[in-house]
Amino acid sequence: MIPSPAPPVRAARPAAAVAARTAAHPQAALLRLALRQLPALALGATLVALLWGRLGEADPGSVAAALSRLGAGQWAAALGLAALSFWAAGRYDVLVHGWLGTGCRPSEAGRAGLLAIALGQTAGFGLLTGTLVRLRMLPGLGLAGALRVSLAVTALFLAGWAAVASAALALAPPPGLAAGASAGWAGLALLALAAGAGFLWPRPVILGRPRALPPLPLLARLTGLAAIDTLAAGLCLWALLPASEAPALPAFLPAFLLAFGAGMVSGAPGGLGAFEVVLLALAPVAPAEPLLAGILAWRAVYHALPAVLALGLLARGPGRVRSGASGAGADAAPACPAAAERILASAPRAEAGLLRQGEARLLAAGRGQALVLTTPQALVSLGDPLGGAGPDEVRRALLAAARSCGRAALLYKTGARAAAAARRAGWTVVPVAREAWVEPARFSPEGAERRQLRRKLRRAAALGVRISAGTPGALPEAAMAAVARAWAEARGGERGLTMGRYAPGYVAAQQVYLAEAGGRLVAFLTLHRGAREWTLDLMRSLPEAPEGTMHALLVRAISDAAAEGCPRLSLAALPHPAVERAFARLPRALRPAALSDGLGQFKRAFAPRWETLYAAAPGPLALALAGADLARAVARPPPLPAAPAAARRAAPAAGPVQPQREAASSPS
Repeated sequence: MIPSPAPPVRAARPAAAVAARTAAHPQAALLRLALRQLPALALGATLVALLWGRLGEADPGSVAAALSRLGAGQWAAALGLAALSFWAAGRYDVLVHGWLGTGCRPSEAGRAGLLAIALGQTAGFGLLTGTLVRLRMLPGLGLAGALRVSLAVTALFLAGWAAVASAALALAPPPGLAAGASAGWAGLALLALAAGAGFLWPRPVILGRPRALPPLPLLARLTGLAAIDTLAAGLCLWALLPASEAPALPAFLPAFLLAFGAGMVSGAPGGLGAFEVVLLALAPVAPAEPLLAGILAWRAVYHALPAVLALGLLARGPGRVRSGASGAGADAAPACPAAAERILASAPRAEAGLLRQGEARLLAAGRGQALVLTTPQALVSLGDPLGGAGPDEVRRALLAAARSCGRAALLYKTGARAAAAARRAGWTVVPVAREAWVEPARFSPEGAERRQLRRKLRRAAALGVRISAGTPGALPEAAMAAVARAWAEARGGERGLTMGRYAPGYVAAQQVYLAEAGGRLVAFLTLHRGAREWTLDLMRSLPEAPEGTMHALLVRAISDAAAEGCPRLSLAALPHPAVERAFARLPRALRPAALSDGLGQFKRAFAPRWETLYAAAPGPLALALAGADLARAVARPPPLPAAPAAARRAAPAAGPVQPQREAASSPS
């Protein structure tokens, strides 16, 4: 029920490039679309000629008699099944618009998609017809946007149809196709391999450019819709076959699905020719007249009637089109810098300062906001609610936004209160981290539990380490960049998303401490500052930095926090023991950097208090997918989005995330 296919690679082309080229030469773009259909139409014409020969062998009187025997119940059932099929087809556009972030409302996107499919499958020239119909019903998209949606819908429907057809072939191959079962299992295996590759490499470089692949949750939902769409279409035809001569349904549906696909590939109006030739060859019906009668009735119900209704609605046009996003989570408008800074100042966790990194956005949630990060497969709410939002408000807003953009929803590193609310709502909740924290006013290096800390401090003092607080606007950026670069080279690069990465503009908005030895900068430490707490963020040092340097930096930060009346200083998080035990079963080379023994020893030297943090998702599969994708994205983060400028303005942007630790380095 989708227009003729087009190369899916182009669907992921950056919108700006497509828009610029198409806007400059709209007539040329339309001509290219039309020319692209010609090979498929030539194939369709050949198949129509073959069908014409087969029709010459059929008895027209028997076909007419079979049509006359169709009862009212059969017509009613066929109409209901056709309506179900078109309902599913209309949902394709809703999901694709949400994924692409077009800003179209679901009702408008669904209506435009339904008309595009109803006319495209009947009139032929599916890609061209679908693009023009979407442009007519959604003029705000522009030609480039309408083409992009049409390409994406076509490619994703074909993927869903391939999964459904492969499963049908594997489970019930038609009698006319002996190798059907083997082909079906091979198709399912290839699709599974493609899904796995898409998870591991969500932005493959194609034709010299990275292309964003659709999220797996979106593919799963589209495949479910494709199953409803195509199976309802097949049942619609089966209901119109004479009851005494209709083939067994398990044998009929695989044959129908293959014929349906052949009709799409042919590019002919309604798949005429290809559909009939393949169905007559595979469907176990003898003689052919009853099947031909059913096909004629099916074309009236499934093609002609929807096309006539669609033409009437198309003539009316889009009506009053309202602009505005449908609530797509990660594509929500970023907060203005002043508002963002006010939110950060009152945030319950200072770690919300990651907003300045440029990879997060604020998602509106009831009375407040949530800090969200986007990975290829998930939309992640990081930490506790902001601005007075309640846990239930954040969870509902996150779930709606994640569904809109085709991703899994994940609450990550949330406190006990939000975790309990998620558990009551039926979400799967697991402990993922333990956050270390101290009370600056009560902190002292004295005591048996901090004897290792005192030893490190004495060692740093003996080696001439001098600690100073960085002056805003006068930081030694060149020296800090050199230290950060040396640190990253020694560790194979920086982690990202839930852990800060060095950028001059980013650290300029933080509390910074510098360590010098031998007349040069050897290390620095940064913290997010908030009214309720300070949180450790970056720890960067040269490989030859004196022992105890990081300990001395953090002790100075705790002292200054106490002087300013800060009630809590977080040393950031370590993986929960349950997570450590799970990863401990892996070879050392495969364990995440967050499981560094040195980092745990560093934090335990301060004898901190510990707070358990949780992850939650709507189900175990969503939790596993989002958690694994978060881990992959943190380990291999994309480049920062214009980090210095974005950080200075504190303007949020979208980006990925993952379940790992928060402090960014192993100490010296």
